[in-house]
Amino acid sequence: LSQQEMDTLVSSIVHLSNRDYAKLTEDFIELDILPADCDKGKVLPLMDKALSPFIKGGGATKYKDEIMKTYEGAGGLQSMTSDFVTVMNDIPFSIPPYFSLLGR
Repeated sequence: LSQQEMDTLVSSIVHLSNRDYAKLTEDFIELDILPADCDKGKVLPLMDKALSPFIKGGGATKYKDEIMKTYEGAGGLQSMTSDFVTVMNDIPFSIPPYFSLLGR
């Protein structure tokens, strides 16, 4: 990784922990996870829904409980499926090779 990529990765962790999804989106663009012309109006609310429960901590069970609360009053599984389809169809993203190596 270049120094710039490392710096952006660190920034993305800070932006994630601060729930600054607008800046996190910019980090993802810089890291080539999202294209520069992505529809931020679609990306930001989906990031908030998907990542906010994760940031609260408490492990996988707590995350599952928070996700279920998020979608409980919003159509449940149908709403969750709709968000997933939106992400897969409307938001072109990619996982750069170096990023998948970091996950290992």
